[in-house]
Amino acid sequence: MTYAVITIGKIGDALANPLAWLVSFGLAVIGYLLGEPGAAFYALWTAVAMDLLSRLISESVQHGGFWKAVREGHIQSDKALAGAKVKIPAYFIMCVFAAQITRFPYEYAYVASSIIYGIFFFVELESTCENFIEAGVEEFAWLKRFSKRKLEQIVEDGEENNKPPI
Repeated sequence: MTYAVITIGKIGDALANPLAWLVSFGLAVIGYLLGEPGAAFYALWTAVAMDLLSRLISESVQHGGFWKAVREGHIQSDKALAGAKVKIPAYFIMCVFAAQITRFPYEYAYVASSIIYGIFFFVELESTCENFIEAGVEEFAWLKRFSKRKLEQIVEDGEENNKPPI
């Protein structure tokens, strides 16, 4: 019984906290904007995480280990956050756009959403491969060429569809 009273007291404290209300409201807005994310959303953010991890691995290999690279200043949170603080919000805004475009009643809405996720996924895949190649794993060269070719095909197909008829 005492645990129930303590739990109810904690809920009451949370409801009285304006920061809790603000965070809850923000999460509700994000949940509404993203809808129910699909596999492409999770694949994209997994690729972003793998890109960041591969960058750490590359810096570690190039500078004699993780702790040595940190001590010498090659791995710094400022340097990592400089690119991430622009990239992550930009990707998030495009994910919201991709989620919202699927609410339109057009049959091509899902295609546009898939193209957005596909472009960003192949960009991240290419970047991850570049990081591993810098770390000395040459076996990723073919995957980098593949992702670059697919990215170019997506962009070229989009340009052809936007040309006015002659």
